[in-house]
Amino acid sequence: MKVFFTYQGIEKKYFYEFEVSSSITVSELIKFEEIKEIISNLDHDLVIGVNGEILDGNFKPLPHKYRLKDGERVELLRPLNQDPKERRLKKI
Repeated sequence: MKVFFTYQGIEKKYFYEFEVSSSITVSELIKFEEIKEIISNLDHDLVIGVNGEILDGNFKPLPHKYRLKDGERVELLRPLNQDPKERRLKKI
């Protein structure tokens, strides 16, 4: 099965495609060497999402319980530089 990984940093952007077994969890995927290297260079908290939805244990399971499906995209999310609401208010 094919899954994707992405991290869109400020300076560098990463996009990987992995061929994995059908029972892999998100926690197992982020232990891959390429991803561990990216995580080790982060200067912010680790926030993981799948297809744009955060794995927080409330609405989506935590990463160690979430089994990936074919074609899903795992994302490392970074904090916003500017709050979108504040940005819109400044435009007015």
